[in-house]
Amino acid sequence: MRIFLVAMMVAAVTASAYAGDIKLPEPQKTGGPDLFSAIDQRQSAPGAAFPGGALSNEDLSTILWAASGKNRDGSKWTVPMAMGRPPYCKIFITNERGVYLYEWNSHTLKHISEARVHSLIPQQSFAKNVPVNLYVVTDAKALAEFRGPMSSELGPLLAGMMGQNVYLASEALGVGARLIYSIDRAAAAKHLELPEGDTALFAICLGKR
Repeated sequence: MRIFLVAMMVAAVTASAYAGDIKLPEPQKTGGPDLFSAIDQRQSAPGAAFPGGALSNEDLSTILWAASGKNRDGSKWTVPMAMGRPPYCKIFITNERGVYLYEWNSHTLKHISEARVHSLIPQQSFAKNVPVNLYVVTDAKALAEFRGPMSSELGPLLAGMMGQNVYLASEALGVGARLIYSIDRAAAAKHLELPEGDTALFAICLGKR
């Protein structure tokens, strides 16, 4: 009985440590290789020998900020936004703790679910076991505010820019990155708890070298 109670207490402490939002530290904005070196060294980490090191909150802070953070006062972003709007793509991550949504305005990872869905969305076998999967998702509600024949292309265009910044920041931090397009989008909609109309475009696998 005593052993059972101890086990239950350990499980409860572990669960509480995993639950909750994560306020990210300030992103790294100096140091690392120069821009042209980062571009020259930028590459997709090999799937067959993908780096398995855990990412720190500092790593995630810098990578997520590079993808869609504010870098100046006002409507000034690390990637170009149409009409200076706030990001109209969302970023989710999955890891062993569950599912999180990156909230750019508070630089916080909002805890969505403790469900272990990490292996359920990627369709490539190696991607099911990497430390972090990052998903770029179009925001249907935000995109609906745009008008014009090109508005449907704004989400994928922004997603591509975000993805390149993720690669460059990852290279500067010694984090392996690999973009995969082969994901189960129905599973992504279910497990990331996406509103109707939002679409997961791709995943970027991340692991510390």
